[in-house]
Amino acid sequence: MVSACGPVPESFARRVTATPREFARDLRQAWPAAQGSAELQRFSLQDGLQSLVIEIEADGVRRLGAFALPQLIVRYRFAPGDEAARRALLTRLDRAMQKGGG
Repeated sequence: MVSACGPVPESFARRVTATPREFARDLRQAWPAAQGSAELQRFSLQDGLQSLVIEIEADGVRRLGAFALPQLIVRYRFAPGDEAARRALLTRLDRAMQKGGG
């Protein structure tokens, strides 16, 4: 997991709770110019000179009592470049896709 405190690497993965369609919907709300689709399991974003490719892969279901939570592995791959630009793009994306909760 990429921390707000440490550097943002050029590539990393996260596990998120969402279906591919939910992830695509939330990504489009956060970044309307995103290219790609849940069916392709790939998205691309551009922010100035910084680009980001996001690939998603279903990772089963997590069960918590009666709740069944779909899981995705989300792989982020930035084009080589400035760490500050990666951080700015990721921060903006994370804030826009943040869900409610504790």
